[in-house]
This record gives sequence, C-alpha cells and structure tokens, in this order.
Amino acid sequence: MSWVMIILLLVASFLILVPLFSYMSAKRLVGKKIISNLSNNRMLYFYSENCPPCRTMTPIIERLAKQHDGIVKVDVRKDPETGRQFNIRATPTLVLMKDSVVTDVALGAKTESQLISLLQKIT
Repeated sequence: MSWVMIILLLVASFLILVPLFSYMSAKRLVGKKIISNLSNNRMLYFYSENCPPCRTMTPIIERLAKQHDGIVKVDVRKDPETGRQFNIRATPTLVLMKDSVVTDVALGAKTESQLISLLQKIT
C-alpha cells in the first residue's frame, strides 16, 4: 500500500470519527438530571455566531421562542461554562428537558417542522 493511500485512509477515518464522537458524547447526556439556572426550560439551543447552520436556524428558534415558553438560546462562545455543563461538543445542538432531566439531544440544523415535532415530544 502506498503512503498516499495510507494518508487518505487516515483522513477519512478522522472525518468519520469526529462527528461520531460528538454524537455519542451528546447522547450520553440523555436521562441525566442537570441542576442549572437553565434546567427549568424545555428547549436549550446551543449555537455560535460563526456557525453557518446556526445562522440559518437562529431566526427559526427566535420565532418559536415568541410562540412557546421555555426556549432559550445559549451562545457557547459567550457562555462556555454552560456549554461545558451540558457537554456541548458541536453547534447547533438542541437539548430537550423535562423536570430538569435531559430527554433528548439533537445535533445539527433542523427545519421548523422538525423543531415543532421536537417540542411536541416534551409538552
């Protein structure tokens, strides 16, 4: 096997393992009780201003926040401690909570209909 092929395999492995690590890390949060000043909310939206998917999703979240109580935006660059407390590894990340217990974690950009169906799971 040539060196080029080995390097390509290493890069491909890296590109597969990093998102997988983020996903597994987020899913470990499900079922945990988190005591925080944000834990009484139903949906926590972790984002970053530099994240392109976040820029498309933020207006949708803001619109839904006006219609539903308990939706909070958390900028992980401005509030990294909260991001660490919720084990956020990638943005955008949605953390759904009920009675201070994490019920679901969703990674990546979502459409408005997907967000509404996530909200319906916890109401």
